[in-house]
Amino acid sequence: MATTKQLERRLAVMTNWAVCGPFGIGLIQSGLANDQIPVGLLGFAVLIIGFIAQIIINAAFGGGFNRGEIALGIGAFGVAVLAFILGWIADPEFDGAAIIINLAGFAALIASFLIYLMAKYGVKGAFSMFHHAADR
Repeated sequence: MATTKQLERRLAVMTNWAVCGPFGIGLIQSGLANDQIPVGLLGFAVLIIGFIAQIIINAAFGGGFNRGEIALGIGAFGVAVLAFILGWIADPEFDGAAIIINLAGFAALIASFLIYLMAKYGVKGAFSMFHHAADR
């Protein structure tokens, strides 16, 4: 049975992503559909704000990302990258604005993740995590 603190953390995380997720995805889709680079990049900024908010929530409740959150994040990122690649290959209308929005957004998300690792574990600790992960 989950404790009150765990339930409050789950509620805070779900509320955070219930706000940031749809607005971020909606802005990205709007930017892609209308070839508006600033709108699309604003969508990725909203997703990064959601990520930062989750880090703050984790710190406030004295925890980190759980396995389900990590799996969901990696899975969603993988699906998004796959959709980008398939769209680039299959859609003849895939133009420069869509490429700029997606590549800049993916780069920002990857940079956010790396900055989080370096802030939490330090530069040496973050790199040694990848080294030790390969040993398993």
